[in-house]
Amino acid sequence: MDIKKAVLNNLKGRTKEEIKGFIQQVIDSKEENAIPGLGVIFEAMWEKMTNEEKDSMMNLIMRGVS
Repeated sequence: MDIKKAVLNNLKGRTKEEIKGFIQQVIDSKEENAIPGLGVIFEAMWEKMTNEEKDSMMNLIMRGVS
């Protein structure tokens, strides 16, 4: 089973609030087996970002990891 396809298919057609809830649920669960789903979302988002958006995201990432 392709985890990327499974995650993206599960999120297709969902509202912004539903996806936000999914993300928060994964974070709150603290279960490592749920983390790859966040990676799939991040990859899908990153691939569609402009360079300016990527720079902005990197500022947020750096703030989160420092």
